[in-house]
Amino acid sequence: MRTSASTLFSVLALAIGLVESASSQTIPKGVPCKVHHASPRTQKAIFEAYVKAMYIEKNIPKAFNNVVAADYIQHNPAGPDGFDAAYVGLSQLLANPELEVQILHLAFEAPYGWVHLRMDGFQPNATAGLDLYRMNGTCFQEHWDVLQERPATALNDHPLF
Repeated sequence: MRTSASTLFSVLALAIGLVESASSQTIPKGVPCKVHHASPRTQKAIFEAYVKAMYIEKNIPKAFNNVVAADYIQHNPAGPDGFDAAYVGLSQLLANPELEVQILHLAFEAPYGWVHLRMDGFQPNATAGLDLYRMNGTCFQEHWDVLQERPATALNDHPLF
């Protein structure tokens, strides 16, 4: 099954944009970050802890609390800006027991960090993802992502992973 970009954006919109329908009883309220100066070394440590909590442990409170800015900028057009929108949407997405995430590469060069991922259970076929973050002091301020599912009719044999 081939998945179009619009289908992928629809899935992301469902995962990220469900803030109004989320129950405060099922997803606890998070605590946004207050910006403090941070050295590149400190930012890298915050980034690595975030990556572990988010992608390996799938623990949104641990990943987000006190390190994601209240005015978080989401560059994915399927998701709204703000801490609460990302917190709720990603909590719902990562609660999917079918979702498996494998970190393939990661790097940090202050103030930017990126993670290259393999996701299974997100789309019918394995999906390659790249998340790019910009930090502002101790806080994650911006996020961009690129997602690509390998089509059944690929024109080459190059792996996504």
